[in-house]
Amino acid sequence: MSINRNLLIIIFSLLLSVEVQAQQYEPDALPVTARVDKTCDSIDEPEMKSDSDYMMNESALTVENVLVMLQKYDVKFPKIVLAQALLETGNFSSDLCRVNHNLFGLRHPSDGSYYSFNKWEESVKSYRDDVQYKYTDGDYYAFLSRIGYAEDRNYTSKVRRIANTL
Repeated sequence: MSINRNLLIIIFSLLLSVEVQAQQYEPDALPVTARVDKTCDSIDEPEMKSDSDYMMNESALTVENVLVMLQKYDVKFPKIVLAQALLETGNFSSDLCRVNHNLFGLRHPSDGSYYSFNKWEESVKSYRDDVQYKYTDGDYYAFLSRIGYAEDRNYTSKVRRIANTL
Protein backbone atom coordinates (compact mmCIF):
# COMPACT_ATOMS: atom_id res chain seq x y z
CA MET A 1 0.00 0.00 0.00
CA SER A 2 2.82 2.39 0.71
CA ILE A 3 4.18 1.84 -2.82
CA ASN A 4 0.80 2.71 -4.30
CA ARG A 5 0.59 5.72 -2.07
CA ASN A 6 4.09 6.90 -3.02
CA LEU A 7 3.32 6.25 -6.67
CA LEU A 8 0.15 8.33 -6.44
CA ILE A 9 2.06 11.19 -4.79
CA ILE A 10 4.70 11.12 -7.54
CA ILE A 11 2.08 11.05 -10.31
CA PHE A 12 0.12 13.84 -8.67
CA SER A 13 3.30 15.96 -8.27
CA LEU A 14 4.23 15.40 -11.92
CA LEU A 15 0.77 16.37 -13.12
CA LEU A 16 0.80 19.45 -10.94
CA SER A 17 4.21 20.61 -12.21
CA VAL A 18 3.17 20.04 -15.85
CA GLU A 19 0.01 22.12 -15.32
CA VAL A 20 1.95 24.94 -13.63
CA GLN A 21 4.45 25.03 -16.51
CA ALA A 22 1.62 25.14 -19.04
CA GLN A 23 0.13 28.17 -17.30
CA GLN A 24 3.38 30.14 -17.29
CA TYR A 25 3.80 32.63 -20.11
CA GLU A 26 5.70 35.76 -20.89
CA PRO A 27 3.21 38.64 -21.12
CA ASP A 28 5.59 40.99 -22.94
CA ALA A 29 6.88 38.44 -25.40
CA LEU A 30 6.17 39.01 -29.08
CA PRO A 31 4.65 36.19 -31.11
CA VAL A 32 7.01 34.25 -33.31
CA THR A 33 5.01 35.09 -36.44
CA ALA A 34 2.95 38.17 -37.15
CA ARG A 35 -0.79 37.79 -37.23
CA VAL A 36 -2.49 39.16 -40.33
CA ASP A 37 -6.02 40.41 -39.67
CA LYS A 38 -6.77 41.98 -43.03
CA THR A 39 -5.12 42.30 -46.36
CA CYS A 40 -5.37 45.25 -48.67
CA ASP A 41 -4.61 45.47 -52.35
CA SER A 42 -4.23 49.24 -52.46
CA ILE A 43 -4.05 52.22 -50.18
CA ASP A 44 -6.26 55.21 -50.90
CA GLU A 45 -4.53 58.56 -50.86
CA PRO A 46 -5.83 60.78 -48.06
CA GLU A 47 -7.96 63.68 -49.21
CA MET A 48 -5.90 66.84 -49.02
CA LYS A 49 -7.65 70.04 -48.00
CA SER A 50 -6.37 73.56 -48.29
CA ASP A 51 -6.51 76.16 -45.54
CA SER A 52 -9.38 77.89 -47.32
CA ASP A 53 -11.52 74.76 -46.86
CA TYR A 54 -11.42 75.39 -43.12
CA MET A 55 -11.73 79.16 -43.07
CA MET A 56 -15.15 80.58 -42.16
CA ASN A 57 -16.44 77.03 -42.01
CA GLU A 58 -17.69 76.73 -38.45
CA SER A 59 -15.46 79.68 -37.55
CA ALA A 60 -15.06 80.57 -33.93
CA LEU A 61 -17.32 83.26 -32.58
CA THR A 62 -14.86 86.02 -31.74
CA VAL A 63 -14.91 89.80 -32.01
CA GLU A 64 -12.38 89.59 -34.84
CA ASN A 65 -14.39 87.01 -36.81
CA VAL A 66 -17.63 88.95 -36.39
CA LEU A 67 -15.90 92.07 -37.75
CA VAL A 68 -14.67 90.04 -40.74
CA MET A 69 -18.22 88.82 -41.42
CA LEU A 70 -19.69 92.30 -41.03
CA GLN A 71 -17.24 93.55 -43.65
CA LYS A 72 -17.82 90.54 -45.90
CA TYR A 73 -21.57 91.22 -45.96
CA ASP A 74 -20.98 94.97 -46.33
CA VAL A 75 -22.82 95.82 -43.13
CA LYS A 76 -22.79 99.58 -42.49
CA PHE A 77 -21.30 100.85 -39.20
CA PRO A 78 -19.61 97.55 -38.29
CA LYS A 79 -18.31 98.83 -34.94
CA ILE A 80 -21.80 99.86 -33.83
CA VAL A 81 -23.33 96.60 -35.08
CA LEU A 82 -20.61 94.60 -33.30
CA ALA A 83 -21.41 96.54 -30.12
CA GLN A 84 -25.07 95.56 -30.60
CA ALA A 85 -24.07 91.89 -30.89
CA LEU A 86 -21.97 92.09 -27.73
CA LEU A 87 -24.81 93.76 -25.82
CA GLU A 88 -27.55 91.49 -27.16
CA THR A 89 -25.63 88.29 -26.39
CA GLY A 90 -23.85 89.24 -23.17
CA ASN A 91 -20.47 88.97 -24.90
CA PHE A 92 -21.55 85.91 -26.92
CA SER A 93 -22.64 83.96 -23.84
CA SER A 94 -26.46 83.93 -24.03
CA ASP A 95 -28.43 80.82 -24.95
CA LEU A 96 -29.93 82.70 -27.88
CA CYS A 97 -26.40 83.15 -29.18
CA ARG A 98 -24.91 79.76 -28.29
CA VAL A 99 -27.92 77.60 -29.19
CA ASN A 100 -29.74 79.60 -31.87
CA HIS A 101 -26.68 81.40 -33.29
CA ASN A 102 -28.65 84.66 -33.16
CA LEU A 103 -26.22 87.51 -32.42
CA PHE A 104 -28.68 90.39 -32.60
CA GLY A 105 -31.85 89.23 -30.87
CA LEU A 106 -33.59 89.19 -34.24
CA ARG A 107 -37.28 88.24 -34.13
CA HIS A 108 -39.91 87.10 -36.60
CA PRO A 109 -42.19 90.08 -37.27
CA SER A 110 -45.25 87.84 -37.52
CA ASP A 111 -45.17 86.24 -34.06
CA GLY A 112 -42.23 87.82 -32.21
CA SER A 113 -40.35 84.54 -31.80
CA TYR A 114 -36.57 84.63 -32.12
CA TYR A 115 -34.87 83.63 -35.32
CA SER A 116 -32.74 80.50 -35.16
CA PHE A 117 -29.77 80.09 -37.49
CA ASN A 118 -27.56 77.14 -38.38
CA LYS A 119 -24.40 79.24 -38.00
CA TRP A 120 -23.79 82.61 -36.39
CA GLU A 121 -22.57 83.96 -39.74
CA GLU A 122 -26.13 83.65 -41.07
CA SER A 123 -27.37 86.04 -38.40
CA VAL A 124 -24.97 88.70 -39.70
CA LYS A 125 -26.46 88.39 -43.18
CA SER A 126 -29.97 88.47 -41.71
CA TYR A 127 -29.16 91.66 -39.78
CA ARG A 128 -28.11 93.31 -43.02
CA ASP A 129 -31.18 92.06 -44.90
CA ASP A 130 -33.80 92.57 -42.17
CA VAL A 131 -32.55 95.67 -40.32
CA GLN A 132 -30.14 97.70 -42.40
CA TYR A 133 -32.22 97.72 -45.55
CA LYS A 134 -34.39 100.29 -43.73
CA TYR A 135 -31.44 102.63 -43.12
CA THR A 136 -31.10 105.50 -45.59
CA ASP A 137 -28.72 108.01 -44.03
CA GLY A 138 -27.95 110.01 -40.91
CA ASP A 139 -27.02 109.05 -37.38
CA TYR A 140 -27.13 105.27 -36.97
CA TYR A 141 -27.95 105.48 -33.25
CA ALA A 142 -30.96 107.68 -34.08
CA PHE A 143 -31.95 105.14 -36.73
CA LEU A 144 -31.90 102.32 -34.14
CA SER A 145 -34.11 104.39 -31.83
CA ARG A 146 -36.45 105.40 -34.64
CA ILE A 147 -37.12 101.80 -35.74
CA GLY A 148 -37.57 100.68 -32.13
CA TYR A 149 -34.76 98.15 -32.31
CA ALA A 150 -34.88 97.45 -28.57
CA GLU A 151 -37.38 98.00 -25.77
CA ASP A 152 -34.73 99.37 -23.41
CA ARG A 153 -34.84 103.20 -23.47
CA ASN A 154 -31.11 103.30 -22.76
CA TYR A 155 -30.24 100.82 -25.52
CA THR A 156 -28.47 103.23 -27.87
CA SER A 157 -26.42 104.80 -25.07
CA LYS A 158 -25.31 101.30 -23.98
CA VAL A 159 -24.41 100.40 -27.56
CA ARG A 160 -22.51 103.68 -27.94
CA ARG A 161 -20.57 103.03 -24.73
CA ILE A 162 -19.55 99.54 -25.94
CA ALA A 163 -18.69 100.78 -29.45
CA ASN A 164 -16.40 103.45 -27.97
CA THR A 165 -14.34 100.71 -26.28
CA LEU A 166 -13.80 98.77 -29.50
